[in-house]
Amino acid sequence: MGNGFESSPEFKAMIKKSARDRYIYSVKRIADWEEAWSLKLNEGFVTTSDKEGNLSMPIWPFKEYAMKCVGDEWENCKTQKIDLHTLLEEILPNLSEEGTQVVVFKVPEDPEVVRVSADDFKNNLLYECSQLE
Repeated sequence: MGNGFESSPEFKAMIKKSARDRYIYSVKRIADWEEAWSLKLNEGFVTTSDKEGNLSMPIWPFKEYAMKCVGDEWENCKTQKIDLHTLLEEILPNLSEEGTQVVVFKVPEDPEVVRVSADDFKNNLLYECSQLE
């Protein structure tokens, strides 16, 4: 990946894609690389809420995409790598229990984002993983 990823055609193309395309890409990439990224503030992961007050945890396929949102909505946050196993076995089940959804691949340039239940996201990831074997 290296630091040049932000200037790569893939990076530039993906941040201009629709929310739906970014979601599909994210599921594939997270399954493929077996890691996801989120943002942490102090000890906990950040959350974002919609107009109705529903909480969501933001998840990105790569660190560079997450970093684009640092300082925009989330000051003083650090990017945090999440191992796929931890995501599937711990984080998503916890979010599901709390009723917290997942916002996938938010970009500062586009207000539109795919917001899904933790269960749906987990099922999409598991399906994608099964396709890779």
